[in-house]
Amino acid sequence: MEYVTNFMNASLNPGEWARRREDQGWDILSVADHFYTPGHPFPHVWVTASALAMATTRPRITTAFVNNLFRSPVEVAQAALMMQQVAAGRFELGLGAGWAKPEMVEAGMAYPEPRERAGAYIESIQIVRSLLHTGACDFEGDYYQVSLADLGPTAAAGSVECAAPLLVGSVGGPRTVRHVTPHCDRVEIKASSASTRNGVLDLKVMAQVSDAHLLDMIDRVRAVDPDIGIGMFVLCSAGDDERTRRVEAMMGDGLYNRFYGAPAKVAEGMAWLEEVGISRCQVSPLDDSSFDRLAPLIYR
Repeated sequence: MEYVTNFMNASLNPGEWARRREDQGWDILSVADHFYTPGHPFPHVWVTASALAMATTRPRITTAFVNNLFRSPVEVAQAALMMQQVAAGRFELGLGAGWAKPEMVEAGMAYPEPRERAGAYIESIQIVRSLLHTGACDFEGDYYQVSLADLGPTAAAGSVECAAPLLVGSVGGPRTVRHVTPHCDRVEIKASSASTRNGVLDLKVMAQVSDAHLLDMIDRVRAVDPDIGIGMFVLCSAGDDERTRRVEAMMGDGLYNRFYGAPAKVAEGMAWLEEVGISRCQVSPLDDSSFDRLAPLIYR
């Protein structure tokens, strides 16, 4: 099992944060792509990914996930190719459909309905894939029309820094599983996708997600590509504070109860994911102290 730490706090120094996570042994360092969530400003995805890469030498660097609602797929591919150089070949591009409504509306941006978000994302992943591997793309779709012949650097340059970064797609529903998975090197299952369908995180809906739902999603991905690596996005909190206990109780007997509570319980829940076919766990806690509590249990 590989474990990913997610940088989500604009008040922290990303270089210092990255060095601490490297020292703790984490496999992969990631940064989320939001403007903010209520009362919580986020760091800029590309600036921060660069800072994580420059501050470390061992962990891989990824984005979790670049928000397709914010950015042109051409910009995403261009940034990913340069990030591969900055990270000396350690970068993986994570791309997702985008889901958070308030940050977009308050930034003066249009917020599409779920079907439109998924449709644009399905087209975008194809454009990005082509640009990463060839530096070119000719695409005519419902949402994007792209005709580019020279975006680089590309794998043709030969060095590891110029090799195409792996493309990781976030999948949450049957449509994205079917149409995004074939274009990815890895996928990350967002088992809680129903909890953000209306543009805000609804913990009551997340509490209703069952083990059976996750297993069904894994089967759907395997039906498309039996060999693709599968990760899971895990909102979590490891501790004994009041907020963690409150969310743990709210999760009832659902899938996500495994990921709230005592550190040993959360670490055990994450290890269980490997038993059902998950090979990568993206650890996204309520606060960074969970990383400190989980690292000694995960990396014994």
